[in-house]
Amino acid sequence: MKLFIRSAHFYLIIVWVLSASAQSKNYTNYHQQILAIEQLISQDEYEIALNSYDKLFEQYDFVFLKEYKVAAQIAAHLGDEYRAFDYLGLGVANGWTLDEIKDHELLKRLKKNPRWIDLEFNYEALRLDYLYRINDSLRNVVNELFKEDQKMAFSYLFKPSEKAKNKFIEEKAIIISERHVKQLIEIIDSHGYPGEQLIGNSVWSSTILSHHNSLSPEYQQQDQLYPSLRPKLLAAIDNGQLNPYHFAIIEDWYITVKSDRKEHSYGIIHPLTKANFDHADQMRANVHIRSIALRNALIDIEAKTGIDLNLGYGSWLQGKINPTE
Repeated sequence: MKLFIRSAHFYLIIVWVLSASAQSKNYTNYHQQILAIEQLISQDEYEIALNSYDKLFEQYDFVFLKEYKVAAQIAAHLGDEYRAFDYLGLGVANGWTLDEIKDHELLKRLKKNPRWIDLEFNYEALRLDYLYRINDSLRNVVNELFKEDQKMAFSYLFKPSEKAKNKFIEEKAIIISERHVKQLIEIIDSHGYPGEQLIGNSVWSSTILSHHNSLSPEYQQQDQLYPSLRPKLLAAIDNGQLNPYHFAIIEDWYITVKSDRKEHSYGIIHPLTKANFDHADQMRANVHIRSIALRNALIDIEAKTGIDLNLGYGSWLQGKINPTE
């Protein structure tokens, strides 16, 4: 990993991007490498996993923050505090806040290391790397869409009856949601998908799209917006602008609601029977997300080590995926 931190007073981070331009723009290999690293972690091969993370970090000019978070924790778990601080610095430069680090149970032990003072002293300078990277004006636009989406969702939630909820969907929610999706399509066409890489937030856009895909079975049957947007989302996975796990949530809502819960897909929204596992794993493989078996094995690793492997991606999927009867 081309990361050098030598001064007693401040961090100097230099990341050499060694990959060819075409490779750095195609994240298919990135996601496959992450799956291979997670397989190593599931087998307690932590040192090999860290070395694999180092190679990955050299190859791509944008790395999802979750990778730095996991790498820092594994290094701390191994007692490799030098590398742990390397990953902390990289994480801060990609949006990890000092408050989040301080509150992390596994990382608290690093406060005893003299380099913790350097991390605190240079936090604001490292944070600037992140702030300079993101499109702040675009972030504000998407945030306003998200706030309006949340207001719409809460208005629906507190309607007193199913009849009132259905009326709200037909008369208000569809109009608001379609406007949001059209604005997101315009943003994607002009700037790319507004996720972690572009605006430093991975959930605002995916939440808006998930809510659009969960309006009602009747609406999803005739909706033309999401089907036209879907190829753009798949392209955004390939260029690193969309986290594939967030795509799976968006898509799972669409399949689940459109079929009125008759079809099974990723196992995020709609519980799976054992007979559905193979189909779900194939769908997961198609968008480069971990299999059900790997997810379940990593949850055991979390319980054993205290490492947060960032497996949740929202509140819809907690714990292991076990088959329903």
